[in-house]
Amino acid sequence: MSKYHSINHKIQFVLLLFAVSYGVLPAQTVDDIGHTTPFDAFMKGASITEALSYEQKCGFPFLSEVRANWDRLTELQQIEFEEQFGRPFTDTSIISPKGYFRIHYDTRASSIHRPSPVDTGGNGIPDYVDSVAAIFDYVYEFHTRELGYDTPEEYGSADPVTGEIKRYDVYIQNLKNVNIYGYTAPYGNRIDKEDEIAPRYRTYIVIDNSYEGYPSSGIDGLKVTAAHEFHHAIQLGAYGDWRNSAVDRPALFFYEITSTWLEDVVYPDVNDYRYYLPSLFLRRIYTIPFYESRGLQMYARAIWGLMMERRYNRDIMRRKWEYIRQIHPLDAIDRALRDYGSTYEQELAEFNLWKFYTGTRARPEYYFLEGAHYPMLREKTPVVRHMGETMLRDPDVATQTLHFHAVTTEELDTVYLLVCNVEERVASEGIFYELTVFSQHRPETIPIGNGLWYRLESNDPSAWKVFPVYKQTPVADRRVTVYPNPFRTGQASTLSFVVDTDDEVDLTIFSSDMRLVFDGALSPVRAFDKSIVRWNGLDNTDRQVASGVYIYILQYDDRLSKGKITLIRE
Repeated sequence: MSKYHSINHKIQFVLLLFAVSYGVLPAQTVDDIGHTTPFDAFMKGASITEALSYEQKCGFPFLSEVRANWDRLTELQQIEFEEQFGRPFTDTSIISPKGYFRIHYDTRASSIHRPSPVDTGGNGIPDYVDSVAAIFDYVYEFHTRELGYDTPEEYGSADPVTGEIKRYDVYIQNLKNVNIYGYTAPYGNRIDKEDEIAPRYRTYIVIDNSYEGYPSSGIDGLKVTAAHEFHHAIQLGAYGDWRNSAVDRPALFFYEITSTWLEDVVYPDVNDYRYYLPSLFLRRIYTIPFYESRGLQMYARAIWGLMMERRYNRDIMRRKWEYIRQIHPLDAIDRALRDYGSTYEQELAEFNLWKFYTGTRARPEYYFLEGAHYPMLREKTPVVRHMGETMLRDPDVATQTLHFHAVTTEELDTVYLLVCNVEERVASEGIFYELTVFSQHRPETIPIGNGLWYRLESNDPSAWKVFPVYKQTPVADRRVTVYPNPFRTGQASTLSFVVDTDDEVDLTIFSSDMRLVFDGALSPVRAFDKSIVRWNGLDNTDRQVASGVYIYILQYDDRLSKGKITLIRE
């Protein structure tokens, strides 16, 4: 996805834009997919530049809608679009030092696209063009050798049939007129094999001719754009293009998460991703699902990759792309996480907890290393004074969203409550929750601390995860990961607890009314380089426990961890 910026009253704000797809899109209409404000403005006569400036919206939905609704555009609109995003024409080009890329640029003084002609190296090539060539070579080898991603083709090698050397095309243009950092454009027919599900395409990349005035300016802007856009080339050319899949199965969000995260992996000192974090932390985040494919939050979610990298390793992100060859990104994320002993639902809840520990609440020893530099979550509702019984509710929410509340006790302590919807399905309707905080124990309540308890009610309790945070510490010990949760006996034979010890663990399980169900000493086993304790869903008499909500307590190494699990007997 491309990234673009605009300057309004001398304040720079970042707006991002993904690749323009010149492949064939599914036959969709505006009514099928809705439309963004930029697309609506364009249809009402705004220019592309004007349309892309509306509401700081992401540009890719607009571009996709243009292609999907091509026949609705006037001839003049079609011409404007093709002129703006067609393959550029330049008067010269060079080969990058390692032979992977052909860099195209203008030398004519009259061209607005000409990069600075300064040539301190004296080789007859502008210094900026030399930098582009060297940076793209570095990015290519970092992606393929250091990180292990496949490439669309073996650039720099000779075609076995024609003998022609394969080069990837990079065009240097003045992109400030459309406020973008760059874009990756597919072209031609799909290049995948018959047994491949997701289409693959050849692509080229267009970048700016200076990056002067961008939030990450000059060479820094060039670096992150090269890292970001070349991974889009890898995504579309080596793994598969799900971006135009069904509306109720969004995919674009993960293309952007990965490319923006990799900017920071390849060039960790630039930190361009931080410009987009306010959209994730300071907006009405509870209305924006994790899978949302519109808006700056797609790029802010690069921190999902940072969390994955710290909790597991960099390879887990590549594992997801390997699965994307055959299954939708939402399913691929879950499949890869299960390989590592977790689930999409579990990590989505964990991600919301990590977002709590930023700004002055940052705990870099456990959560984001750079969390102190991030914005902080804002409460969904004003801080509530707790007077014995407090209800927090929302009757109309979306799947995969976060709802953040704060309650002040009579002792003036603050309890934070993160209510996470982790439903795997998307675009579900009629979702609600009621979270009630009590000053004494009630049936089916969970302890928070300092004499407080809570109860969650919803149309689907198994789709929710609640993190009460008291005195800046989660009520449950965060060293333990539980999966799958909910535990569906028809899909899994055991419930697993990932612990950070190889010693014996005492597991105790209570029913929701605090009746003892199981207790025993269990020895961890090693799987995917982790220690795992498994419970088979049987009580102390070896009988199957019924469907319901259960409380678990794990004790080991003089430590205690507790939490809630949902068991569904199938």
